[in-house]
Amino acid sequence: PAASPWAPGTGVTITKTVPVPGETVQVGQCTVAYSFTADDRGYAVTASHCGMPGDHVWATVDGVNADFSAPVGTFIYSDLYDAASSRLDVGVIEITNPRYVMASPDPLADTVVAESVGELPEVICKFGVTTGETCGEPINSTGVEILADHDGVELRAVAATARVCARAGDSGGPVYADFDGRRVIVGLVSGTRDAGGELACTEPGAGPMTMSYTSMPAIQTVLDRVVPGARFEPRVGVTG
Repeated sequence: PAASPWAPGTGVTITKTVPVPGETVQVGQCTVAYSFTADDRGYAVTASHCGMPGDHVWATVDGVNADFSAPVGTFIYSDLYDAASSRLDVGVIEITNPRYVMASPDPLADTVVAESVGELPEVICKFGVTTGETCGEPINSTGVEILADHDGVELRAVAATARVCARAGDSGGPVYADFDGRRVIVGLVSGTRDAGGELACTEPGAGPMTMSYTSMPAIQTVLDRVVPGARFEPRVGVTG
């Protein structure tokens, strides 16, 4: 992207309504894969099942709690809920408070996204606000995954898979690989299947783990339709 207002791996909290003291509110947490700009506005890319158009987006300040003092963005698009859905787990947030300093694992990280994805290296990684960085080997480049959103609705999404651990809250996070010594984002976290339930990734009882992720450039096809003015710059020297 020509500019990246939020670094890859930024945590966000999502609500359908503005929280009011004394009232119960449904809260979801997700991770941002990357961000970009278009027509002097900022946008962030995350998983579609994290929210629906009109949902409020808040900063996650410590990986757990949210800053509800003022929203930092609005969910403007969720592909899995769209009438013209491509069955891709891609959601778009418009950044409405660009002055807010968002917490992320590396605020100065360079954002490089894959224009195309061919053969991946033997190990790819992901970052999510719940489990941090976990890595493993790619499995399949295409497939169909059944996801459940925060309301328990089942959604079918086209996704690739890898033997990587992920948990609730990691959804939307960047999936990346090392090409020529540079971290390149090749997708975003969609869902996970494993035998260990909510066990930590490092616990022996966690069992086999399969993470599904939405691959680039499928993500870009959604962005080209939803935010046609997105500004991206070609980078030289990154191959795959």
